[in-house]
Amino acid sequence: MKMLLLQELKWQNFKRRLNRKIYQGLHGLKLGRGDDNSENSSPVDPNLKVQLVQSKVDLPDNSYFINWVYQYFNNVAECQEMDVPAVCPAVFEGNSFRQKVWDYIYRHVGFGETMSYGGVAAAIGSNKAAQAVGSAMKNNPVPLVIPCHRVIKSGGEVGHYDGGKRDSLKVWMLDHEKSK
Repeated sequence: MKMLLLQELKWQNFKRRLNRKIYQGLHGLKLGRGDDNSENSSPVDPNLKVQLVQSKVDLPDNSYFINWVYQYFNNVAECQEMDVPAVCPAVFEGNSFRQKVWDYIYRHVGFGETMSYGGVAAAIGSNKAAQAVGSAMKNNPVPLVIPCHRVIKSGGEVGHYDGGKRDSLKVWMLDHEKSK
């Protein structure tokens, strides 16, 4: 049986000393390959089971994030009606290009939608930085929630996912989101 493994989950809940803000939210997520790594297999089984393998914090089984991920893979219509899980504001804090890209995609590229790498670059004021958007996607700390899989090439081709190692998973997620 194939599974999409949540290999690592980081939930941030801390107080910054200088500005005394309390930050809370998803800070990191790694998607694993699951049990079946063969090149010729489809990336996800229709009877997909979601399993949390490791977490930096204790989350209750009924946590919003775990429920959202479950709904994403098992009930697309329900997931689409849910709010996207909170990402720790520290992920977006600062003024780096990557942080601008992640923030834009998180807030503006909705469920079942796509946007080109160049379109994202233009939207954040860097018209000629489509390739840099791809680099930001490769380094996305919270894939699935910051939906880098929804960023595609300008000609409509899917482009790469996870540095080109998991392109078929990107295709599956895009098709899955449209299946409602």
